[in-house]
Amino acid sequence: MLGLHILLAVGLAAFADALSPLGVVAAFLVIYVALRLAIDLLGIRRYLRRLELGTAFGLWFVAEIFKASLDVARIVLGRKVAPQPAVIVLRLARPDDRIATLLGCLLTLTPGTMALDYRPESGLMYIHALDARTAAEVEAGVREIERRLLRWLDAGAPADARDATGRDTP
Repeated sequence: MLGLHILLAVGLAAFADALSPLGVVAAFLVIYVALRLAIDLLGIRRYLRRLELGTAFGLWFVAEIFKASLDVARIVLGRKVAPQPAVIVLRLARPDDRIATLLGCLLTLTPGTMALDYRPESGLMYIHALDARTAAEVEAGVREIERRLLRWLDAGAPADARDATGRDTP
């Protein structure tokens, strides 16, 4: 469905002779509003919820990368800044290989952190932090990414469609 949404947005922007990034974004918003108005008619409530949460997650994560970049620049360029690197072990809220892979990629994209290893049998992820004044601070940041990621991925799924670990059932 997302592919159709993007295709419609690009087509509308091309039709309007505004095939610039701003034109595509404007067309994307116009199509979003049209889909929002027809949500019950088309039966796309889950799709739109995931689209909204995915967009919010993407914007939030870009802001987090920007803030982390500033922190790393402060550490690298600061004269009297002494970073305290550490490896932190964290048990994931949902021990699922797919979620762990996504979370590991997101952590590695964030400047100053890197996912080192994941143990599926125990659900433990090993994370290197460039500046870990306290393990609780690093854990809180990782938990926030994990919470937002799971909220996005679980959007619109009926509660009975997930097993005890939160995984979708067939």
